[in-house]
Amino acid sequence: MRIAIAVSHPIQHFCPQYISFEKIEDIRCKIFFASTLGYKKYVDPSFKQEISWDNLHLDKFEHCFLNGEVIIPSDKKLDAVSVEDELREYKPDVIITYGYWQKLQRRVYRWAVKHHIKLVYISDSELRHKSNIVKKVVKFIFIKKYFSKIDLFLSVGDANEDFYKHYGVNPAQIIRMHFPIDIYLYEKSYNSREFLREQIRNRYLIGKEEIVASVVGKLISRKRQDIIIKAMELMEMEGIYMHLFIIGSGERLKYLRKKAQNLKISKVHFTGFIKVQDLPGFYAASDFYIHPSTFEPHSIAVSEAIYMGCPVIVSDKCGSYGKSDDVQEGKNGFVFDSENVEELIDAMRLLIKNSQIRKNFSEYSHSISKKFQQCAHSTVIKEIKAQFLKKL
Repeated sequence: MRIAIAVSHPIQHFCPQYISFEKIEDIRCKIFFASTLGYKKYVDPSFKQEISWDNLHLDKFEHCFLNGEVIIPSDKKLDAVSVEDELREYKPDVIITYGYWQKLQRRVYRWAVKHHIKLVYISDSELRHKSNIVKKVVKFIFIKKYFSKIDLFLSVGDANEDFYKHYGVNPAQIIRMHFPIDIYLYEKSYNSREFLREQIRNRYLIGKEEIVASVVGKLISRKRQDIIIKAMELMEMEGIYMHLFIIGSGERLKYLRKKAQNLKISKVHFTGFIKVQDLPGFYAASDFYIHPSTFEPHSIAVSEAIYMGCPVIVSDKCGSYGKSDDVQEGKNGFVFDSENVEELIDAMRLLIKNSQIRKNFSEYSHSISKKFQQCAHSTVIKEIKAQFLKKL
């Protein structure tokens, strides 16, 4: 079976998935990138610095750059006219597309429909954030029609599946994929987690018994790192102290540093932008992970954190929680109202004070993540093959 995957640019947590696909018998995958963004250095306006990814390993899977060696922004205008000729030459049996937002994806979609090629769709969209009612109506009409031509949908979690069903997708058309992470890096890191934990804690002068939480993401307003600092400030009044790794860079750094100055004993460590290969150490050094965003379809950081065995606290606006998702309330984490600092404190307090809950949640996080990554790196492509093989 020949599978073509059309994607904007090399994405650091999807490239390891392509490497896994390359190893599956009787499957040939070719990735069609529209931009060299990430492979080549670029300035990210939110991170406020130059970015490139070190774990792409493009030599380990078949691919091409549709627009040559050009760095093109990954926005809604991103396109590549050449993709039609490339697909015609490749002769795929199945095409996988990522969303509908970019011109590239819509172009590939039209080509597949015209040539009667099986279409598989990936997104992390959800319905947990507020939206304008007029936009909702227009979007509903457009997406429902768009989805009617797609054969299979790959979902990353419960909220994502609810999104698909909302727009009329038959549950029988949905295959759970989960968000892939760099499984090769994280498996090695998990096996060395005690060493990594000690290494990071020593670097920041944190004792073995001190409690550490972490949060990963751009330092922008919707990521809400400030609500964690507020929670830490209020917990100090109860005599509860901890450390927090704020991992990332961005426009709110000065604001967050000022907020952290209100703490008397608890401490916030601003790590700056951390390279992909160094992130597992910070998860290993953490007793739990917090993702307080007011808008987050499905966080890759949460997927990474649970593989490293972190209990997780997420806001109710995140798409990463559900009965069969990354964060399963009461089993490996908690969900709080994104605007309610007291609910966040309740969850933090429980994890700080109860080491047995932390241990139970940690073990559950890693156990479900191993299964999820098996889906993302192997099972999903085999299910696609099984669904289509008789029809090709």
